[in-house]
Amino acid sequence: MAAGSTQLERIVDRFVKQPNGCWHHPSKPNDKGYAVTRVGWPVTKGEKLHRLSWMYFNGDIPEGMVIDHLCHDPNICEGGNTCEHRRCVNPEHLQLIPASENNAKTVRVLKFRTHCKNGHKLENNIYVYANGKRRGCATCMNRTVKVGI
Repeated sequence: MAAGSTQLERIVDRFVKQPNGCWHHPSKPNDKGYAVTRVGWPVTKGEKLHRLSWMYFNGDIPEGMVIDHLCHDPNICEGGNTCEHRRCVNPEHLQLIPASENNAKTVRVLKFRTHCKNGHKLENNIYVYANGKRRGCATCMNRTVKVGI
């Protein structure tokens, strides 16, 4: 690595190729499963590494667009916070799509889940929040409520 390299170049230099073709950064994923890092100086902010990878190899991300992982296969992986593809930073596995399209893809994947992230069956086990917009595993929700008492 050259002494004059930029912060982004130093981040990209740490990408590690995986056997499945994905590239990962050695940083620990955040609670949503994405590889993240702090960028900027003197004020830093958290940034998802797949977005930085896109910008390094392809340029800026236009407003209203998001980065989608092409390597994610809903037939193999349910997605969500434990999806290993969220860590992928390989620019060949990323595509630029409208946020609305990405949200629609996410809803399609979540709609057909059979188990929650903790392994509980979701059939007849759904908790619907009062606002009607969010749902979750009733078993997990009950566990959370009991712990809080």
